[in-house]
Amino acid sequence: MSDEPRPYTKEEVLHGVALIQAHLAEDEDAVDALYDEEDENSAVEAARAMFAMAHIIVHGLIVPEMWVIKKGFSFGDTRNVPELNLALHVVRNMEERVEIARAWPMVIAVSAGEVMGLIVQCTDTKMEDVPAFLDTVRERVLLSMQG
Repeated sequence: MSDEPRPYTKEEVLHGVALIQAHLAEDEDAVDALYDEEDENSAVEAARAMFAMAHIIVHGLIVPEMWVIKKGFSFGDTRNVPELNLALHVVRNMEERVEIARAWPMVIAVSAGEVMGLIVQCTDTKMEDVPAFLDTVRERVLLSMQG
C-alpha cells in the first residue's frame, strides 16, 4: 500500500473483522451487539467497517498481486487497466454504502457477504479458512496499534 493516509481507522477494521466473524458463526447475539439495525449511527459504523475491510483486501492483497503491478507496467491512466478498475469499483461501492446504510441498514449483511466473497474469490482462501484469515487481519491490526 502507498504512504497515503488510510481512509479508515484501525478500530473500523477490528469492528469489520468481528462483524464478519459473527456472521460466519451465525451468532445473531454477536451480530446484534456489533450492529443495531434500528440505530442509524450503528448502521453507518458497520458500513464503514465493511468499507475498511474491502479497502484492505483490495489495496493490500489484490492490487499488489495483479500482473500489471508485478511486471511494473506503466499505463499512465488506470482507465486502461480493466482489472484494476474493477477492483477499485468494488471499494468505491463499499464506500457508497456508508450513506446508503442510513436509509437501508440491511445493506450491512450484503456488504459482509461481499467482503467474505472477496476473501474467498480473490485471496486464494477457502471458505473454511476465512476465520483464520480474519484472525490474521485482527492480529496484524492489534500489533500495529502497539507500536
